[in-house]
Amino acid sequence: MNAIGASATLCLGAREWCAEFQHPSRSGAGGNQGPPVRRRLRTQDQAEAQLLLAQLNEIIADPTLWDLDSLASVKGRFDPRVLEAFRGTQADQALDPWAIRDEAIPLPGGPDSDDGYGRVLFVGTTGAGKTTVIRQLIGTDPERERFPSISAAKTTICDMELVLDQGPYRAVVTFLPRDLVRQYISECLMEAVMATLEGALDREVRRRFLEHSEQRFRLSYVLGNPSYLGPTDSEDLEEDEAVDSPPDDSDALTDAEREELLRTLLRYFSGIDGLAEEGRNRRQAIASDHDIDLAAVSPDDRAAIQELLEDDLAKLDEYTGLVNAILVDVESRFGLLSDGDVTRGPDAWPTKWTYEGSDRARFLRLVNRFSSNYGPLFGRLLTPLVDGIRVAGPFSPDWHEGGTPRLVLMDGEGIGHVADSTSSLSTSVTGRFRVADAIVLVDNAAQPMQAAPCKVLETLVTSGHESKLVVVFTHFEAVRGDNLRGLDAKKDHVISSFDNASNAIGRNHGSEAGVALRRLAPDRLVFLANGHKRASEILEPTRMELRRLLHLMESAVVPVEPSSFQPIYDTAGLVLASQKATQEFHDRWNGILGMDSRSQSRPEHWTRVKALSRRLGEMGQDEYDTLRPVADLKALLMTHLSRFLASPTAWFPFAPPEDGAERTQAIDAIRRDVHDSLGELSRRRVMEQRIAQWVAAYEHRGRGSTRVRAADIASIYGAAAPTLDAALQPSGREFLSDVGDLLAECVLAGGGRLIGWETGSRDGQAAGS
Repeated sequence: MNAIGASATLCLGAREWCAEFQHPSRSGAGGNQGPPVRRRLRTQDQAEAQLLLAQLNEIIADPTLWDLDSLASVKGRFDPRVLEAFRGTQADQALDPWAIRDEAIPLPGGPDSDDGYGRVLFVGTTGAGKTTVIRQLIGTDPERERFPSISAAKTTICDMELVLDQGPYRAVVTFLPRDLVRQYISECLMEAVMATLEGALDREVRRRFLEHSEQRFRLSYVLGNPSYLGPTDSEDLEEDEAVDSPPDDSDALTDAEREELLRTLLRYFSGIDGLAEEGRNRRQAIASDHDIDLAAVSPDDRAAIQELLEDDLAKLDEYTGLVNAILVDVESRFGLLSDGDVTRGPDAWPTKWTYEGSDRARFLRLVNRFSSNYGPLFGRLLTPLVDGIRVAGPFSPDWHEGGTPRLVLMDGEGIGHVADSTSSLSTSVTGRFRVADAIVLVDNAAQPMQAAPCKVLETLVTSGHESKLVVVFTHFEAVRGDNLRGLDAKKDHVISSFDNASNAIGRNHGSEAGVALRRLAPDRLVFLANGHKRASEILEPTRMELRRLLHLMESAVVPVEPSSFQPIYDTAGLVLASQKATQEFHDRWNGILGMDSRSQSRPEHWTRVKALSRRLGEMGQDEYDTLRPVADLKALLMTHLSRFLASPTAWFPFAPPEDGAERTQAIDAIRRDVHDSLGELSRRRVMEQRIAQWVAAYEHRGRGSTRVRAADIASIYGAAAPTLDAALQPSGREFLSDVGDLLAECVLAGGGRLIGWETGSRDGQAAGS
């Protein structure tokens, strides 16, 4: 633990006093002090809070008391609230938002449930219309209720679960932790300051401040947007009908509120200008210290100056003060929650909001505060602060006559328009395959299947989940052509696009993969036209397709019978499968890191690689935007192990037909277990076992730091997933043993046999039959 000179200070939390301090057990990059922590003192009396603060500062000043055992030995000396504040920081564990939501509204259905509920996971590219499909399934009015929210851009930025039951209406919302929100604010502020230094237009500076580069976190929703708060200097095009508006004006901002929001934003912009001016002076000083001519600076030196400058600016009192002011402003928006119950954590930051009621209109108006994207309400919305939403109630579509369907609909962030076909699906998406009874891929019928939906198909096949697949083609009304006369011709045209994608997957992953997908057509393909309209306004063919979709989802709740065929494998192919996976993993990431590579991966900008290292080292996240090393290793291992599993050495009691469903069923049972286990293995090896190395990679600064950081990350990958060759090194044997043990356990659990592997063997070789 590092000694620190700072002491705790008093701040006002949610109607009670809090202590804010640098905890000795928490440090940032380079061993510097990390962000301050805040802990509740559980008193509303300021004088009492001052006495508690004095005790806390006594602990902070005495390193002999920093250990938990030491604190326990002097328990009677300090107020229990003070001990809770200090010890709570040391014993912090990341909250599980899913578990928090489950405690408030248990999710029905699941592998071990017999309640008849089906869980349906929706995936699709941004803008494909998956949230619009969900609206049709839960029967919310697209004009009056507008829930869940939609827009032409990325709208769904958190997990959402919708439970269709008999009521009453219930909701639980979980929030991003305070430290993460503070980090996002700091990154937005730094982006705006650097944009000002680069001479960007005011509009661009404001955009970088109000919208994080990942587009998940948007300060404009919480603090307001000048475009809505004041006059604009540009003309709008025709209003986008896809952008949501509220069902009434009860939440509309008053003129006074808009004026105050705008004044506050202008103060923040003024602070950005001041930091940029300080940055100009410091940039010149940094260049002089390193003998760099700013008029003829090289790309490497420019990167080095920017890194050093960002570090210098982040240490300024003016910078941290502005970050803290914005954080306080953001936190104040929780004070607008006059309905429902807010639960707060040890730092007084909200962890969840719950509500129950029978008034549907009121319920949806309240929940929309956490998911809306309506511009005129910017300044009141909490959407960017939300980690997940779970709602339950008597939702049912008007076109359905069988009562409330027994379904759980799970939605999440769009998978994005991935141009690089080697990019992997996020672990947040693939991790939910296991808990879903049906997986609905939503795609735009008006265009051929692109890289992103094809990646979903590929992942479902290799993970053994393709039997859960339903494909919904939206915008079917836009399928036009002189050679497409009538619904059947248009459907055949779209089915051909699906067949092309299936054939491509079959060529890359074996003919049985393509056969497994083509077997689903056309029964598992659904075609929706004008899905954004009210149920009473859509044509009968679309209503029939919606009923068919509902039937497909409900019928997915069927227990999987164990296969009567037992695949038998030999370990001879395991080494080759693992070798290919690790080689492709390194090829891909060498390309991303700007090293020699045989892959088509393009080098990423150094700032994105740096951001990735911080996410894995300091923020507990396994990805940054589209940079997903954990997901990549999992996907590549799954791809090659799936091919290994597709070709058993033998079968018992005899081999099923080559293209029969029995063969696929037996193999898929094993693939599913392997897929789930590989997620844990990949996260452990790439991230959890190497936190210190990721922190060290992030900490590099100065000339050449970009190349050094890239080399460090490549070294991390080399240890996490060693390349396997004839001269198997100890690290390679350990890796192969981990993969082999995992595979052996999954094959056995799935009803198969693996010959020549002794679980727990550390020599990475066959241990005998």
